[in-house]
Amino acid sequence: MKLKNILYATLFVSLSSCGDFLEPKSQSEYVPKEATALQELLIGAAYPEQTSQYNLLSYLEIFNDDFQQQELDGFSFLENQQTTSNALEYMFSWQSDMFIAMPQIGYVNIPNVWEGTYKYILGANAVLDYMDDVAGTTEEKNYVLAQALGLRAFYYYLLVNYYGAPYNYNKAALGVPLKLDSKMSEESNVMMTRNTVEEVYTQIIDDLNEAERLFLTVPVANQYQPNFLVSLPMVELLKSRVYLYMENWSEARKYAGKVINDWNFSILDLNGISLPDPTVKDPYYEFNSYTSPEVIWAYGSIQDLVSQYVTYLTNSSDKTTRRAFNASETLLSSFKAGDLRKDLYIVREILVNAKDPNKNTFYDSYLPYGKYKTSNSVPVSSNEYFALSFRLSEAYLNLAEAAALDNAEGEAISAMNTLLEKRYTPATYTTISGLTGEALVNMIRDERRKELCFEGQRWFDLRRYGMPSFTHKWNGNTYTLTKNDPSYTMPLSKAIMDKNIKLEQNPLAPKRVN
Repeated sequence: MKLKNILYATLFVSLSSCGDFLEPKSQSEYVPKEATALQELLIGAAYPEQTSQYNLLSYLEIFNDDFQQQELDGFSFLENQQTTSNALEYMFSWQSDMFIAMPQIGYVNIPNVWEGTYKYILGANAVLDYMDDVAGTTEEKNYVLAQALGLRAFYYYLLVNYYGAPYNYNKAALGVPLKLDSKMSEESNVMMTRNTVEEVYTQIIDDLNEAERLFLTVPVANQYQPNFLVSLPMVELLKSRVYLYMENWSEARKYAGKVINDWNFSILDLNGISLPDPTVKDPYYEFNSYTSPEVIWAYGSIQDLVSQYVTYLTNSSDKTTRRAFNASETLLSSFKAGDLRKDLYIVREILVNAKDPNKNTFYDSYLPYGKYKTSNSVPVSSNEYFALSFRLSEAYLNLAEAAALDNAEGEAISAMNTLLEKRYTPATYTTISGLTGEALVNMIRDERRKELCFEGQRWFDLRRYGMPSFTHKWNGNTYTLTKNDPSYTMPLSKAIMDKNIKLEQNPLAPKRVN
């Protein structure tokens, strides 16, 4: 069986304590005997599932500035969708009481990012805890340990950027509890408190350093394989990203360079990809699968990003439906003439029966997921599609930004030229030259937004860029996220707080009104 199928099959070894991380209960009675069994345990309990109630990345797009409410003549929420509409408005307007208000109005489809992420952390911890007690060669054990540490670092990266202040804003702020073993206390009064943002980042780097060391002890053939498992270049790219967040420019450059220079990934030339005709049921190129020479680690699914806002507006006359969100005008207007990413990266939809023919084309709020979508047909792909991946293009962007901020502007410009010449048509691309200082950094960050749109990075990037102010509009109401707004850090839900009375809530923004 292919590892891809193993990874997402029902191969889950149940850990009884995985469900509620901070709710003490007994450990699982399952005791693996071999390192190979721990690999299966890791796949079943620590890798992100293809379909999950947790949807670890669910809030990252609805909070950022790449989303806007769909505005189409004749389309609206049906009366029986009012609960959904109200819940989406709570999230889309960054209300600090959204996790209290949404259940009160009867909205139950609320992804539990905290619980889900700690569930996976606990699975990784169990593998780390059991390793000394199982049989296997050193190489076999190190290979599994490296994956477990890489996964744990990734999950803490997500958690601390959801629930902690940006590192470059206040690293002394409360982050998240660091749970580094699978043991659960039998005393219900023993609870964990939140570590600081700096302490969590230190642990992330420690885990990635150890994962890197362990990967370097295994055969080169096992350091990277396109098999949906954590690898050495994935660890290196995550280190580059984390160091970028920490503003450690030299280390961010170093690890981005390793991904670019030490492996055989290559930038995909978008000039060689054709957009299917709107009437033909042809697949998009799957940019986040291993068919792409850029993909380092593919994970998750379309559900990870859009689960709670895949809801629809309906045209009362012909009963056709459209998604409630689409790509924002600020994102779409940032694409220049000849930039191939606008049509290839984002699902373009044709509204055949539009009242205004000049407004019959719009762009949905997610990446293409396997098949081209038109108003008359929604082809279903039989191929599994991974909505997210670690890609080589990010390494070039990390390298360019870090270099531009580390007095190596020539290196930054060279990296951007290498990337962007594969993103524009030859007739429209002009080699970058002469940019310096803030103008260079802003150009790199603008390109980052377009290159990585709808891949779960924009919200975290906005946080580290200084938490700028921007607005969202919903049903005619305008809501403003102010500069350094407390809502740039997600509140802990009531369910989280009820399970652990020692958890301190984040500073909350006042009620946001129109």
